[in-house]
Amino acid sequence: MLLSACSPTHHVTIETPTYDPTVSARIRILTGNDMQNASFRLGSCATSRLQNDPDRIDVDDGFLARYKYSSRSIVIGMPQSPRPGMRVEGLHFKDMIREYIVPYGRPVTLSMRTAGDSGSSKYGGYSWSCTAQDRMFTPVAGQDYDVYLGFEGNSRHSRGCAIEVRHIDGNGLDEPVETRFAPKCPVPEVNEGLTKRGP
Repeated sequence: MLLSACSPTHHVTIETPTYDPTVSARIRILTGNDMQNASFRLGSCATSRLQNDPDRIDVDDGFLARYKYSSRSIVIGMPQSPRPGMRVEGLHFKDMIREYIVPYGRPVTLSMRTAGDSGSSKYGGYSWSCTAQDRMFTPVAGQDYDVYLGFEGNSRHSRGCAIEVRHIDGNGLDEPVETRFAPKCPVPEVNEGLTKRGP
């Protein structure tokens, strides 16, 4: 599927992975190729994008994607989001949604940031950025979750942002999910994981 208009090209891939709601949950993450970063990993700590962590999933089209005038969403059959901006037809500019299956009962740690600019610096424009505190939550079997960056005052130009997790369903449910602070992973722990996964 390909959506286009007077905006960046948006590709949509529909996948059908095996999903067992008795042992798994599903998450949908909103991010984009326009100076946005999102990642998640199973576990109760976070790693930097500069660390080579095989357990972290970077939710993007790759480093060079920010220079392309396109984005790619991947959907796996989750119920429609109660937020129009998290539906394929409601995405803006180079935003994207990605849907994933995760095991239940294990913490999922989320990392997100965004940045942008307004106008030209020559005429009073400015650049801004917001990096949310890393958060974690524990999915419940059979439940679906929306994950996105929330902004103070509903504006990306605000001073603060935070990772929001919402439990959703196909009947309009949209309830907040409690998250907890996720510390940075100790570097030896990540290195140990790399050693174990090596040849």
